[in-house]
Amino acid sequence: MATRSWKPRGCSRLAVTGAGSVAIAAVILHPGATAGAEEPDTLDPITVTVTAPRWEMPLSDLPAAVDRIDREDATRARQGLQLDEALNRVPGVFAQNRYNFAQDLRLSIRGFGARAPFGIRGLRLLQDGIPETTPDGQSQVDAIDLLNIDSIEVVRGPNAALYGNAAGGVIAIGTLDGSDPRGHGAGLMAGSHGFRRIDGVSEGAAQGGSWSLTGHDLRYPGYREQARAEKRLLRLHAQHALDAGDLRLHLRVLDAPLTEDPGALTRPELDADRRAAAPLARTLDSRQSAEQATLGAQWRQRAGVGELRLGAFVTRRDYAQQLPFFGSSQVAYERRFEGVHIGYERDFGATRALLGFDLEGQRDDRTRHCINAALEPSCAPPGQTETGPLALDQRERARSRGWFVQTDTLLGSDWNLALGARHDRIRFGIDDHLRAGGEDLSGSRVFDETSLSTGLVWHWRPGHRAFVNAASAFETPTFTEFANPAGTGGFNPDLDPQQARNMELGLRGDVGQLSYDLTLYSARVRDELVPFELETDDGRTYYRNAGRTARDGLEVGLQWQSPGPWRLRSALALNDFRYREFTDAAGVDQSGHRLPGLPRQQGFLEAAWDKGPAFFAADALYTGRRYADDANRVPVGSQTTVNLRAGRHWDRGALRAEGVLAVNNVFDARNIDNVRINAGFGRYFEPAPGRTLLAGLRVYVRP
Repeated sequence: MATRSWKPRGCSRLAVTGAGSVAIAAVILHPGATAGAEEPDTLDPITVTVTAPRWEMPLSDLPAAVDRIDREDATRARQGLQLDEALNRVPGVFAQNRYNFAQDLRLSIRGFGARAPFGIRGLRLLQDGIPETTPDGQSQVDAIDLLNIDSIEVVRGPNAALYGNAAGGVIAIGTLDGSDPRGHGAGLMAGSHGFRRIDGVSEGAAQGGSWSLTGHDLRYPGYREQARAEKRLLRLHAQHALDAGDLRLHLRVLDAPLTEDPGALTRPELDADRRAAAPLARTLDSRQSAEQATLGAQWRQRAGVGELRLGAFVTRRDYAQQLPFFGSSQVAYERRFEGVHIGYERDFGATRALLGFDLEGQRDDRTRHCINAALEPSCAPPGQTETGPLALDQRERARSRGWFVQTDTLLGSDWNLALGARHDRIRFGIDDHLRAGGEDLSGSRVFDETSLSTGLVWHWRPGHRAFVNAASAFETPTFTEFANPAGTGGFNPDLDPQQARNMELGLRGDVGQLSYDLTLYSARVRDELVPFELETDDGRTYYRNAGRTARDGLEVGLQWQSPGPWRLRSALALNDFRYREFTDAAGVDQSGHRLPGLPRQQGFLEAAWDKGPAFFAADALYTGRRYADDANRVPVGSQTTVNLRAGRHWDRGALRAEGVLAVNNVFDARNIDNVRINAGFGRYFEPAPGRTLLAGLRVYVRP
């Protein structure tokens, strides 16, 4: 297959005004019309290769909206709190909940995933090819070493033909493997509100192999009351080239003994004291603890005229949490999650084909205990007959089997045709051990889903590409979302998967020193999974299916690389996410209202200077107005955050020292970190810190 080049390093995105967009489009469509007769200086082109589509291919040949973020943009002078530090530059990606570690980061792509009260839903997340997303659709990001990332690839939009149960897209993270070893060293970072991170690294390369071993200890008392976090993470990524093939090994061990939950505030509480915790969060000492270990391996070898790929992993996770409300608010589970992946790739003339099979299993032993208003371990209100503290005791099992085929066909020298098909069978089962009142709520549900995708790339001018694609996707409820609003165990019998259909049109390419990427998309979703809370439950989230929703938007990205040390990049996302047909649980018709929690506009702008041993970067993130509820009666105003980063390294023989300084939220804006959608009792708001400082120093002995 012919290889085409694509110029920018990292992720090329730009926020532009409407007038600027028109001017840019004119340059793109008529590059010869630029001012002046002289051709602008150009940089040596490089080929950006992506692997998130499950095989290696140049970005220029991919008929989809895909972004690649390199190591420097993802890690340099970063605090390493959450994944949003790197992903804010990707148009269409919206991140919340950076500072509440008990609820974890919330990510959405084109609105998919925004419903999650905690963690990541609707997206497929992988680290070094190993899923961080369980068969039921839950994802955790606390076991990612954020300051040792090598690259991040983001596939925007529904495309379940790639990985199955994910309606919003794919985030594939690769960590350092020691192929470019830093040597051995340690570092310390410290910052505002008591932040401290101590880390160590050992990397080396030998004939045919390399390794990267990293570990860190993070402690963060937090900006708000009841917001402490402690976490330790050990990561090993090793690779070795053998005569028969290539082997990669991965080990990750997480110990997070304490992450407190300050809860959400009402508007009056927010105005009175932004740093306060919710009253019940203090009363109940809401917090969580987690331990997780993951072991995985991948093998690649030539097999006849093609290539065989094998992968296997196992993850164990123990988790316990006190939620900030009375009732069944003490949650615990022991999880085992494992999987096997098989793929075979070969060429058939001008067509490259990949056939594969994914088998994954999940088993959660889950309990929920009660605590009442008298702080007694009881599910009965104070003064009433004792009913015992146990509200839920069940074993939850999910197993997914997915067969898939992908093809990429070169049609002459100017066209690429990509096709994909996948069939998934996902079985959910619950064994009820509690059997309250003598009733056995055990049961199972099975979903058979077929996903299709088709895309076409046209290389319409040298250095310029246009693409179109159409794809389907599905998303099942997670076990947490299957919770029965009746207050018992078992399944919510009225909840079904949501289905999505997506269409994209895109342009990307280079004009002199400018790289551009524009995508226009439209998605239609039926049976959208929508969160709500019961006024009588004070905090627990349940789910229902909305009738139909619509997502339409424009994503624009640009990057300008000067012949010198300066680089400018920015991203703009304009969208319209609405309920087309939806009547809520109270019988109120919400059709035509905007989907809550999502801004209509988001823009990112960054200027970076990099010369020799020193660098400097300034960026600004603008988030437009959004609503906290389905009725669009609780607005959350627009906000802008400006950040500064700088650093330098010094070399003396084999010794290297790296120093960094950063100021986040330079202008001390009073921003909202997280909005809890459709929250009960008006508890929608979690505030973000004001101005914060960060300084760090690392010292390595290089090989």
